[in-house]
Amino acid sequence: MAGNLIGGAAIGQAFRMLSESITEAGKTSVCFDSNFRRLNSTLLSIKPVLEDIERLNKALEGRESETELFNKRLEEGEKLVRKSAKIKRYNVCKRWYYSKKLADLEKSTMNFFEVHGLMQSCRDRKKILVALKEEGEKLDEIYAMLKDMKLEKKRRITK
Repeated sequence: MAGNLIGGAAIGQAFRMLSESITEAGKTSVCFDSNFRRLNSTLLSIKPVLEDIERLNKALEGRESETELFNKRLEEGEKLVRKSAKIKRYNVCKRWYYSKKLADLEKSTMNFFEVHGLMQSCRDRKKILVALKEEGEKLDEIYAMLKDMKLEKKRRITK
């Protein structure tokens, strides 16, 4: 299944549920076959990013509040897929309506992950730069102390 590689966290669970509902709906409902294929393709393209986010959040000790937005979006998608799978072939109005909703879900999911992923990436890069700057300042202080110790040692030797 598409979500098996993601860890046991909430976002991995939501991803797995959405992926499974798409697979199940694709087997039972031929009305939205192309929609389900496109949505599944989108999910497969964002799967590695979600895996990295999940892994890095664990390494950074938490930050699960950021993944709540992703989780919520995936849960909404799962509900929509399950509803659309129940639409009968002869119900043209509902088929059109849910086809439009599924297409919008696919587009909005990709846009959502692009925008939020970019924002998280920018923020994380800034945090890294700040941490590097602080570490550089600490190294400068250590270097200054070592230099002072070396000068102090030279003075003692020359006396």
